[in-house]
Amino acid sequence: MRALRLMMTGSTLLMAGCSFTTASGLTECETSSDCETAQVCTAGYCLPQPEGCGVVYGPASAANAIPLGATVPLSTSDGPDESEVQALNAIKLALDEINQREGVNGRPFVLHICDTRSEPNRAAEQAQWLMRERQVPMIFTSSSAQALAVSSFTVPNGVLMMTYSATSPDLAAINDQNGTTAGLVWRTAPSDVLQGRIIGDLLQGNILVNGAPLYDSISKVGISYVNDAYGQGLFGVTLGRIDATQRTVTSAQYTRNSADVSSVVQHITTSLPDVEVLIGFSEDNARIINQTATAGRNTQRWFFTDAGKDRGLFTSLGANEALVDDAYGTSPAQARPDLVYQLFAQRFRSAFNQTDPGQYSFTAHAYDAMYLVALGAAYAAGPDVNTPQAITGARIADGLALVTPGEAGTSLNYNLGTEGFAGARAAIRNGQVINVTGASGNLDFDATGEAPSEYELFRVKDGGFQTVQLIAPPTE
Repeated sequence: MRALRLMMTGSTLLMAGCSFTTASGLTECETSSDCETAQVCTAGYCLPQPEGCGVVYGPASAANAIPLGATVPLSTSDGPDESEVQALNAIKLALDEINQREGVNGRPFVLHICDTRSEPNRAAEQAQWLMRERQVPMIFTSSSAQALAVSSFTVPNGVLMMTYSATSPDLAAINDQNGTTAGLVWRTAPSDVLQGRIIGDLLQGNILVNGAPLYDSISKVGISYVNDAYGQGLFGVTLGRIDATQRTVTSAQYTRNSADVSSVVQHITTSLPDVEVLIGFSEDNARIINQTATAGRNTQRWFFTDAGKDRGLFTSLGANEALVDDAYGTSPAQARPDLVYQLFAQRFRSAFNQTDPGQYSFTAHAYDAMYLVALGAAYAAGPDVNTPQAITGARIADGLALVTPGEAGTSLNYNLGTEGFAGARAAIRNGQVINVTGASGNLDFDATGEAPSEYELFRVKDGGFQTVQLIAPPTE
């Protein structure tokens, strides 16, 4: 392969506008500025980078920077994904705060970002490029289908994957113990095993809201779900939680980002459910609602899941925004009253044009994910600054295994964020078991790299999301 590249160099120099040097052999480039826009300088050659990649956040010029990767769906076929943009902003905020505190052993973090456009195959290709060309020991991912696709390549290569929004129960079944008993797949988002239980109990009146059932006298429930790992998993758990002797359930599935949701619309207009649960993303939810209204049913009651809590919903609904007023939904808890979340929310607003992170799902979980990776990297580097150890995916995972409540009195407690990171970093790099509270709540990881979470019941009101109450998920 190397010989082939040398043979091609003469013909590619002119096309790529690359430099020609002979000081240490025949090369095409010294830096990426010598290459075309969609190329990067790798080992002296101008090589193509995957579509959607190329953005770098952090001190890229730092010689000792720790590279991290992100393959996240910042856009869809409809345009920018507002929720994912804000989640990435939360990671950036945490990265800045960590770097301001000297990173790990004086080494800052740099984030290489790829936009998957919500396509699992593209996410997998980008992940392989990040591992091969950017030598990242870990990769952030978002959404269940994409996380599953990426993990198929990160795990065999010993790279840690951290996802802040993938909730499919399938992630817990991945055999990820490659070089570490702690596993290489981690998530700050709780499994939909928990959310499905809550939705089912709310629909049946087993969870009271302000002292009363959320839905009185309903007999017919409809469920529309995106036909991928996320939708299938949450649909299965929710359906299994509903007593068929008390509620009649009808359902329909659809393909994500497809303009054709006619089967869902027909399901709704034919079965006429008392409430329709939409297990999907905001742009698809808007299509279903708009087309259902066009079909003549504009009084339908809606219930949203976590992926639907996104202000992009209102943009996509346009003139039909009022049709979702007073709709309810569930999401892993965001707008928490504790200090950790409030500090995060205040700093997020200051950094990002007064945007309220509580109006989107998983911003707090993304913020926590960056801090956890930094703690894992601190353990990986080791306690001796003069003789640091390699920061690998397996060693980051070993560090994350220390982030768990120990037996009474055996772990130190820290808040993630500006007030607690330095202390947590010092403790974990010395091998101390620590218990952390993040902006998303208590991160009590189990053996599968998952942490349970409270959920919020939210209500849509006047073009925004209002937290009604926090719900502890049923244990069974």
